[in-house]
Amino acid sequence: MEFLKELFGDQPLTYDQLAEKVTKQGMKLADLSTGRYVGKDKYDALSAEKNSLNQRLTAANTKLEGYDPDWKTKAQQAQSQADAEVAKIKRNYLLRDQTANIKFTSESARKAFLSDLEAKNLPVQDDKVLGLEDFIRQYRESDPGAFLSEEKPPKISGPTPGPAKEGTSKEQANAAFRALFHHD
Repeated sequence: MEFLKELFGDQPLTYDQLAEKVTKQGMKLADLSTGRYVGKDKYDALSAEKNSLNQRLTAANTKLEGYDPDWKTKAQQAQSQADAEVAKIKRNYLLRDQTANIKFTSESARKAFLSDLEAKNLPVQDDKVLGLEDFIRQYRESDPGAFLSEEKPPKISGPTPGPAKEGTSKEQANAAFRALFHHD
């Protein structure tokens, strides 16, 4: 479209003016959808239809201003609110998606974390929450009990050290427990 503005300018042209400019460029007027030659009648009809639609739009805007002089402002505010709500929902989904792999000790710990994260209102750029890693690190430092430990718990059972004792495996297991809890 920009090359057309450069070629023909911003001012409306009559069919004859348009045809002259197009001919100077070595082109033909063509219907873009079919590639056929556009006649003067069709061009005039399309121009008249465009002018008619512009007049109807102006008349509708004038009527709306008569009913409610602030309709444009209200429409823009409604659009801004809708855009903000969509952005908030998208942001919340991004937060949940980008924190899905974090393991919490309980569901309430996860909800508290997400609530604090949403309240922080970190910026979003290119579907990425900026500063999320720092927030998680700080949250882990301030509330380590909210997260499942990444360390493996100590192993309670296993082979007993030392020479093998005689007896059944049940007796050996009992002896291992007694040794573990210092009972003879």
